[in-house]
Amino acid sequence: MTRAPSAPRAARFDAEYFARFYGDPATRVADARDATRIAGLIVGITHYFGLRVTRILDAGCGIGLLRAPLAAGFPGATYTGIEVSDYLCDEHGWTRASVVDFSARRPFDLVLCHDVCQYLTDAEAARAIANLGRLCAGVLSFSVPTRADWRTAADPARSDGDVYRRTGAWYRSRLKRHFRHLGVGVHVARSLQPVAWELEKPWA
Repeated sequence: MTRAPSAPRAARFDAEYFARFYGDPATRVADARDATRIAGLIVGITHYFGLRVTRILDAGCGIGLLRAPLAAGFPGATYTGIEVSDYLCDEHGWTRASVVDFSARRPFDLVLCHDVCQYLTDAEAARAIANLGRLCAGVLSFSVPTRADWRTAADPARSDGDVYRRTGAWYRSRLKRHFRHLGVGVHVARSLQPVAWELEKPWA
């Protein structure tokens, strides 16, 4: 894995970082249209398997792109966004916390953790995934660029390369201790047994 840390984690996620990767159309990695597409996927799979969502946790919520489309897909659900960025917490009112050790009185029905774990050391990322297992009692949407993604899919002009680059197998081996993969980055807690046909079960 490669990474040359340029600044303490909370400090590097400042206004300049988010202006580059989420503001400037020439360099941003995602926008509201991407969020609508991702939320539609999550909502569709969740509804298809008959899983109820009343509490949502967005771990590393950034500028909150997913909040509105998820609210539309899960009317009445509460949304909690956590962030390590002081700038974003001040700007958007998110809860200042890390997925590594954030705790809640009761688990959430839907947890999102998108493009967070690549900024964590091996030990921190492993702790974060174990914590996701405690925080999520239903559906987890998890994404992170892997070492292979950096070779074949990531656009270096629009992606922060100052990250840890691990294999997909590293993440899968830890996620499967707590979740079953439904497909395209959407997982379900192992305590649940969604009814599905055999060929709909990636975990079978």
